[in-house]
Amino acid sequence: MQQVCLLTVVSLFVTSAQCKTPGLQTRITDRALEYATEVALDILSKQVTGQQIPDQHGQSGDVKFDITGMNVKQFTKPSSRVSLIQNVGLSWSTSGTGLAIHGDFKYKYRKGIIKISDHGSFDLKANGINFQVKIEIGMDGTGRPTMKAVGCSCNVGSADIKFHGGAAWIYNLFSGQLENKLKDMVGGGNGLLCKQLNTLIDVNGTKSLQKLPVTVQIAKRFLLDYRFLSKPSFQTKFMETYHKGEVYWNAVPVDAPFAAPPLLKSSDTSRMMYIWLSDYVFNTMSYNALKYNQLQYNVTNKDLPSGVLNTTCPQSTCIGKIIKAIGTKFPNTTVMLYMKSTSMPNMTAQNGSTVVNASGDIVFFAQQPGGKYTYFLTLSATMSTTISLMIQNEKVFAKVLKLPISVTVKDSKIPVSPEGLNFIVKGIVSVFVEPKLNELGAAGFPLPVINSVHFTNTQLTVAKDTLLIATDLKYSG
Repeated sequence: MQQVCLLTVVSLFVTSAQCKTPGLQTRITDRALEYATEVALDILSKQVTGQQIPDQHGQSGDVKFDITGMNVKQFTKPSSRVSLIQNVGLSWSTSGTGLAIHGDFKYKYRKGIIKISDHGSFDLKANGINFQVKIEIGMDGTGRPTMKAVGCSCNVGSADIKFHGGAAWIYNLFSGQLENKLKDMVGGGNGLLCKQLNTLIDVNGTKSLQKLPVTVQIAKRFLLDYRFLSKPSFQTKFMETYHKGEVYWNAVPVDAPFAAPPLLKSSDTSRMMYIWLSDYVFNTMSYNALKYNQLQYNVTNKDLPSGVLNTTCPQSTCIGKIIKAIGTKFPNTTVMLYMKSTSMPNMTAQNGSTVVNASGDIVFFAQQPGGKYTYFLTLSATMSTTISLMIQNEKVFAKVLKLPISVTVKDSKIPVSPEGLNFIVKGIVSVFVEPKLNELGAAGFPLPVINSVHFTNTQLTVAKDTLLIATDLKYSG
């Protein structure tokens, strides 16, 4: 069964008073809910059309009848409205639904010595069907959203039945009772439509919620936590959710020792959905990356243009030629750079700009015979990287715009000139670091969206400590 857009869209969102500032916040507006109900009605139509209806048996005066083989031939979509109920969830109501039902009948008429039996078929048209159901949205003990249909009611305005075959005067003896039976089967809290609605919400909705990614593995080492912090909050024009929005070390999921900053406030409801993504999400990832020694790397010739780390290069540019002391002291070998962060890289979003500040050490070794390495230089490096962000395929992607790197000599066994430092920055560090950062940015950062819901007409705003994504939605089924 196809997932229902109403359920998948609703399952993205949950808030009330918070004990902890969220790393991610979402808002779903009434525009999205109205769109979602239209899609839901399309799927409800497919569910109801062809639906088998249980056989009915009855008696009206001297006539006994059996109604069998009933199924819904047509479902006419109604007009629909969704209202938000504070502290509860949603109220979904429709008016003007129509159903066409076909079935078979047989009857026995007996009065005195007169006995008549016959069979045929019938077509029932039920019109003016209205239904209403409340959808309670909450949160279970694991931080996943919950959804439940409550108080479904359905009323059938009119029913018109036409028989084919048999004696017309006998139909009149039981047609009224049959119409009432069929109206009761379609309408009421336990009728056909309410049963289908309850299934749509309680069964299909639960399946949709199970596919909502509340935790996502990143690079097999990190765990992105999108679990809800509280139950939903509902306003007149929108509903909101607050998510944890923290990245853990997968093997040891412990909270970072700092809190998420306040998110940008906005009252905009012109799009279907809004996502506030705090720079806290990135910073908790970099905190754990530093803590668990993920921000270190041995740079060798295989990571750079051919031969740049050679100490001897008569006809090309290499480190041994630019910094002559290296070529003199360690001829005919290669250099390895051990790069490591010395503090947590920190992302700051503000006024349309996103900057990542980082610092670390670059330790130089010369390879010796037998695979041993001899230390000769340590540089301190600072980097303030400006990045551009974009939203595509429900992920956040990044690309380096500026990568200014400055280095100073921290410890050295050889003399290093300013020209030598400049070569290290431009010819080695930048050449290695920028592609690595772009590679990470091209992998994309996943947002908490079910696969069948896609962004369209998307706008990204960078404000203080916040990336605000405003978007419309499209359901692909």
